[in-house]
Amino acid sequence: MRNGFRVIDGDGHMQEPMDIWEKNTEPAYRDRIPKITGHHYRYLFDYGPCEPFPEGHPNPLGDAVYIGVEERYGEAWRSWWSLPSRIRHMDQEGVDIQICFPTNGSVATSGTIKDFKLQAALVRAYNNWATDFCRDSSGRVQFVAQVTLKDVDEAANEVRRIASHPEVAAIMLMGFGDDGAGQHWCDTEFDALWELFQEQDLVAAFHGGGSQQRLFSDYKGPLYAVSHAISFPVDCMLSLGDLVFGDVLERFPGLRCGFYEANAGWLPYWLARMDDHSVGRQARFMHGHSLPLKPSEYFLRQCFVACDADEGTLPFVVDYLNGDNLIFNTDYPHPDAPFPGSVDEFLGRPLAESAKRKILWDNSVALYGERVLGAK
Repeated sequence: MRNGFRVIDGDGHMQEPMDIWEKNTEPAYRDRIPKITGHHYRYLFDYGPCEPFPEGHPNPLGDAVYIGVEERYGEAWRSWWSLPSRIRHMDQEGVDIQICFPTNGSVATSGTIKDFKLQAALVRAYNNWATDFCRDSSGRVQFVAQVTLKDVDEAANEVRRIASHPEVAAIMLMGFGDDGAGQHWCDTEFDALWELFQEQDLVAAFHGGGSQQRLFSDYKGPLYAVSHAISFPVDCMLSLGDLVFGDVLERFPGLRCGFYEANAGWLPYWLARMDDHSVGRQARFMHGHSLPLKPSEYFLRQCFVACDADEGTLPFVVDYLNGDNLIFNTDYPHPDAPFPGSVDEFLGRPLAESAKRKILWDNSVALYGERVLGAK
């Protein structure tokens, strides 16, 4: 709690240990795991030649990205991001509950892995490790689980396996790998997954960034900033567009969706743009199809977007949404996270107290449901 405000950090990150695959992958798949050969400042891993990365995969970021991380994060960095150090920083910041996405763990769903059985095994390894990591936090640290998208039946099996775990807050859907051309969230193969999410009261968590490798891999040096700036909102916009115009939100009205890591400034533009393409002069591009509701109405009914404490357009987005459908996030402990002082910075923004209360707590409870508070 901070200054009388309860706080849920809706998008933090795990920092997995280098032996995560060796210790947690089932024996039958252990000779096929990602081969970790090193790390950069205890954040991102390098990989040697292995089945997931036949030619190896060095970390793409330069040293400049990590300037000052040890000084900023202190014991958390030195202890390789231990749970006690994380909770101390949460207390320091005023964060009551933190929801964590994978960092290096997202390699489990990499498009470079061709065998869905191997993907599923790595997913189970990650989810088991994350469950163990969060278990002693008394519900204060929860995680966003992963599933393979190469086989929906396999994904559904994993959702059923972990849905009752109190450490699980949502299921991450980052996007499709290099072999995912032509796939869309509205493809009927995913219907069983949306139905299961409704049944298990689990959030579909769309984390941006996948197109950074697929679409903008040639942006190097200072142009890397362009790929980082554009890829995250592009991924979220495409996912939301698929769900709306592909009738997923219409057919699954109980499905709740979160969109992360892209700020919130893109949202008013995209909602207005989609509305313009569902009614009026630009609806002709729907080729005769119609939606019972406007895209913005589907969004307001079922979707939420994570905002940063320091993003410049936040007051306009808050005004546009009346403080609804936005959740707070810190991106802790990434090098570019607004740490320390993220909650204080947010509380210092020129926003109504009612909006601050919604964004820091109420909207996250509406998104994640009672499971975020420990009720099952």
